[in-house]
Amino acid sequence: METSADGKPVLNIDRSKCAGCVNMSCIEACPTGAREAVGQQLEFDAIIKEVISDRPFYKNSGGGVTISGGDPLLFPKFTLEVAKKLKEEQIHVGIETSCFAKWEKIQPLLPYVDMFLVDIKSLDPIKHKETVGWPLEPILSNIQKLLESGANVRIHLPIIPGFNDTNKDFEAYVEFLRQFVEYNIHGVDALPYHVYGESKYRFLGRHDEYQFKNVKNMPAGNLKPLVQALKAAGIKKITIGGMVGMGGDKQKK
Repeated sequence: METSADGKPVLNIDRSKCAGCVNMSCIEACPTGAREAVGQQLEFDAIIKEVISDRPFYKNSGGGVTISGGDPLLFPKFTLEVAKKLKEEQIHVGIETSCFAKWEKIQPLLPYVDMFLVDIKSLDPIKHKETVGWPLEPILSNIQKLLESGANVRIHLPIIPGFNDTNKDFEAYVEFLRQFVEYNIHGVDALPYHVYGESKYRFLGRHDEYQFKNVKNMPAGNLKPLVQALKAAGIKKITIGGMVGMGGDKQKK
């Protein structure tokens, strides 16, 4: 244990000695409880039981369950089983996904998923491949197939400084989404960059790898040109940061 310049204790971890064990022996061995596990492993029945226990909340809020991750479509069989069971229980089901999976893995979910939440990180194929790590075309193809199949799709546009925040990027988003106005596109959320990830990198001992150390939260106003262009293209349900009342969605008083 060391002390930082401002007098606060700093916990140093020698990660080179981490064996990557699944039972997290370091947590049990820590005498002060300074280490803790985040999350837990559950079997299928335990997951469903936990979800069902919140049924009164879903009923009162009009909400439901979003299957997320990572990307749940990396585990298509398990995700399908969960979605089926939740629909049997009459619980609203959403899936948050990159939509990079093969269509054969997505199509069986259509009867059981009420909403697909899909990120489009860039519409520049080269930039997308270099930064995200996989091709753009399968994602756009799957989005189109979902909409043509009548699925509810809500698009997330995470806007990152220096990556996809230029007028050219905004115009590309508008032109792509314009073609789906006639389909059942549930809405678009323009998501401005925030700094929440920095503390996670620091906690994992990877702060040196964090590429946005001196970048501040992106003001919501930076996304107004994008929102206005999407509205002009005919997309009605738009938010900034997912907050109703900001962007295109207005709360009625």
